[in-house]
Amino acid sequence: MHVETKRACDLLIVAAHTPDMAGLRSHLSDQLIGEIRGLGVRAKAVGIGMAVAGPGTARGILAVSPRAVLLVGSCGVYPNLPQYRPHDVLVSSRVQLVSHAVNAGKSEFPQPMQVALECNPLLAAGLASGGGRVYVAPVACTLATTVDDTIAAAIHPATGCEAENLEAFAVAQACKASEIPFSAVLGVSNIVGSTGAHDWRQFQRAAVNAAAETIVNWIQRGAQGLPHG
Repeated sequence: MHVETKRACDLLIVAAHTPDMAGLRSHLSDQLIGEIRGLGVRAKAVGIGMAVAGPGTARGILAVSPRAVLLVGSCGVYPNLPQYRPHDVLVSSRVQLVSHAVNAGKSEFPQPMQVALECNPLLAAGLASGGGRVYVAPVACTLATTVDDTIAAAIHPATGCEAENLEAFAVAQACKASEIPFSAVLGVSNIVGSTGAHDWRQFQRAAVNAAAETIVNWIQRGAQGLPHG
């Protein structure tokens, strides 16, 4: 017998930590709950890094049964991709687990292990359809931030990924387990490598606000790509 799930919201927006959601506060309550153009929205901090972001997202999905999940945050873009500038927004088409040791041939992912997940193409297309400097591209997910320039420069040629984020793969896995459409919306804060931490401190706040604005504008345009439910 099919039991219909009662939804507590239409859209769950997750972030590594609360400051990444600052751009949503003017549209939601102090508890980051509200409606935007009739769409029930909740936002939740799920923790920094893959080890905590996946379980945190799974708990959020269980609590509110959303129609879709978006990760809002920042990302670094890999070297030698001159099309990007600070505060651009990148919407994930694919999230891919990346290990520097695997890329160097010093370790291997076991063959049955899933290391790449496709994001929902309708969500991604809808989020990118509003114009402006919003790009759809694959995102690499590493266990820790890449700070070596030589290693950083090798990742895009090896994987095709254009940016790096620590949480997206784990959030995507939690969504896949619950059969919930997912994409990440990430503001560009730095070039990955030795200058990344310095640039992140300068550009991160505006980058995450640009990502939040992209989500809000998408909702206000009718949330194209959001599944009916």
